[in-house]
Amino acid sequence: MPDQHSRATIGWIPAWADLQERPVAPADSGFILEGGAGTEFVTSLPGPDAAQLVAGQSGEGVVRLTLVSADAGTAAGPAPSGFSTAGEGVLLMAPTAELNVDAGLPETSQVAQAPMETYDAVEITVFDRPVAKGRIQVRDDFAVVAITELPDGPERGDFERALFAAMAEEAFLHGAEYLHMVVQPSDAARYEGSGWTAAARLLAYAKQR
Repeated sequence: MPDQHSRATIGWIPAWADLQERPVAPADSGFILEGGAGTEFVTSLPGPDAAQLVAGQSGEGVVRLTLVSADAGTAAGPAPSGFSTAGEGVLLMAPTAELNVDAGLPETSQVAQAPMETYDAVEITVFDRPVAKGRIQVRDDFAVVAITELPDGPERGDFERALFAAMAEEAFLHGAEYLHMVVQPSDAARYEGSGWTAAARLLAYAKQR
């Protein structure tokens, strides 16, 4: 795996937060993300004591702890004291050179990009009608992407490959050699068969303050 994989694990988090339009700041050995479903602490596994991370945080609501393991096969262990299991994810990586390929879209389609406040939006249209959408953010040499809309039907795979190709080209132009993407564990195998590699496991926990 590339050098970025050995930076285990969390250098891509700020760009991932940008995709979600969530403020992010460094915190000890990880990051704090605000917004969304509440305050979220993200750090590598094994992480610091969960109670220490939460201590000093004022206010009410849900606080989340996400541990990122460089071993993509890591199974979720017992939740830290006071927390409950809140889900899992898989970080996938793929070389931009392998994804920047012709997806064979129809001549009536177009791929467009538009800068948003914290990411670039990528959209495919057919006869000027949006059919597929994605997001990309390149930050600190890490390119993180997300697919946000795909149509049902036989052309779904072609549209997804075209989105990845456009985002891979964008990442390459900004000096990033790999795309990063977080998916549900149930979806990881499908992507691993098309140029992506499982690079890390995300284990999420939550508690009510």
